[in-house]
Amino acid sequence: MQYKQAYLDALRDFAAKDPAVMADLAGGRCIEDGRAIVIDYLGQHCTVTHPEGEVTVRDWPPLPHEELIIILQYLAGASGLPCREQWLSFLELPGGPHHFAPFQQEAIFPLAKALGDDSEKFLQAAETFGATKTDLGHAGAIIPAFPRLPLAFMIWLGDDEFPAKANILFDASSPTYLPTASLYMLGIAVSKRLLAAAGC
Repeated sequence: MQYKQAYLDALRDFAAKDPAVMADLAGGRCIEDGRAIVIDYLGQHCTVTHPEGEVTVRDWPPLPHEELIIILQYLAGASGLPCREQWLSFLELPGGPHHFAPFQQEAIFPLAKALGDDSEKFLQAAETFGATKTDLGHAGAIIPAFPRLPLAFMIWLGDDEFPAKANILFDASSPTYLPTASLYMLGIAVSKRLLAAAGC
């Protein structure tokens, strides 16, 4: 029920806005005389009809409700601001401390547990989503969740003294595209897809 209302709210906001303006601000493009927007999502072409808000990603099965909501919210709320290339932890996002513990449990700890001892597997999985390597952590990858909303994933390999660690960082411009609650969902969704791509 919670996701149903969030989806209806996101769909209402999306349907009320000009598709050409949304596409321009979000880094996408209009097709079919404005009846649809094409935008990259995790390195894949994503088509969203307007005003119906039907979302399809080429060669992917239907998206879960959380990702449908995120995509509609990103298009409806995109600010058009460029990435600042300054990274924030979830704790540093507005209201982030209130949801940090569950974010760790659902998005960060599973990465460390499954991939914290295999940096090559981690990087190969990230590359399936159009990631670029970064020097963050022992192994790091910047994954373009959306054209103007990247996420930085990183792991630190464990040893005899310290267990493996992981983290997810957000560009400083992220709050101008999605509210923290949606960035929370996005981080978890991409983490799950990363683990699935790694066969975990």
